[in-house]
Amino acid sequence: MLSCLKKPLTVGTLLVAAAVGLPGVAAAATVAPVDLGTLPGDRFSSVAAINAGGTMVGESYPQDVRLRYHPVKWDRQGRISALPTLGGELGSAVAVNDAGVAVGWAQDGNGDQHAVRWAPDGSVTALPWAGSSDAVVISRTGVVAGGGSDSQGTYVALRWAPDGSVTRLASLPGGRQATVTGITGDGALISGDAVDAAGNQHAVRWSATGAITDLSPGNQGNPGATAAAINDFGVIAGTVTEAGWPAPVAWTRDGRQVRLGWPASPASATPLAINRAGVVVGSGYVDFAEYRALRWTAGGVTVLESERRSEAVALNASGTAVGNVESVAARWDADGTETNLGALPGGEYSWATGIAPDGTIIGRSDLDYGWHAVYWPAG
Repeated sequence: MLSCLKKPLTVGTLLVAAAVGLPGVAAAATVAPVDLGTLPGDRFSSVAAINAGGTMVGESYPQDVRLRYHPVKWDRQGRISALPTLGGELGSAVAVNDAGVAVGWAQDGNGDQHAVRWAPDGSVTALPWAGSSDAVVISRTGVVAGGGSDSQGTYVALRWAPDGSVTRLASLPGGRQATVTGITGDGALISGDAVDAAGNQHAVRWSATGAITDLSPGNQGNPGATAAAINDFGVIAGTVTEAGWPAPVAWTRDGRQVRLGWPASPASATPLAINRAGVVVGSGYVDFAEYRALRWTAGGVTVLESERRSEAVALNASGTAVGNVESVAARWDADGTETNLGALPGGEYSWATGIAPDGTIIGRSDLDYGWHAVYWPAG
């Protein structure tokens, strides 16, 4: 998701305090989600992404043990339409940019899976790669990144330029496997994870040429670093492993690692999203079995929900965060005000998974027979 704040994140704004703050703000009234429904004949749906114009993408599928995913999009009014595959039955749309170009994967007539791009009019184009592939992110400028299987069956990271030409993103020396987790708005930098020759996972960043930067070098004895998300200035939020537990960190554009505020392990924490202002949200353990939604700013780290199990998974440019509290979708405004987002009639649970710049929230809610994609309108 692209954000709109003006101030870039600097090294100084990343040096947050280790103290834990509590919000102390009363929860607002419950609001109700809008059911996005399914394609005719299907029973379940999920929404993966929303752009600034309110276009949403995801999948719809029937009640079937084979999970026959059908790629779909919804307009700003929540009206659903099918997206075409490459001649096969299955597909899924996972990201959409503000121009309305969506990406994901679709099967061809032989049942093979390919990374695809859907134009705003819904027409589909296969993105070139010799093996199976999928696209996971798209930049404002139309650069697509994802992955595919190489000749040895290893999943590797890929980048497609707006003209469709493909570049295999470099692996770590001696390693092969790599996955993409994010992209900057201009498509110049891509975040991800890569495995080294010893099988240890590193947080990495790729340039537009496919060159790789190891953000967690020398972690052979401390494996498991992750790059969870990247903002438009190339600042990455993620984790490194400390004493066997994930510790929250950020990497500046020049590759310097900065520890985000949180008590020492085993009080672990995991960032999941970062906006252009450098505000980070995620979740962590404040005590044994006490998992809480967190927000990091220049002033330190705040526990967004201090009493119940919760997690924060996304935020927009204004700093509004979304996630869930005890398996019910929730929103936290920049001042810490919490709003219970409720569930569909007949359901008990819901999950918020994304938020648009205007505050429209996407997610899903259970029904008496399954779940549907939903959205909560801005305001």
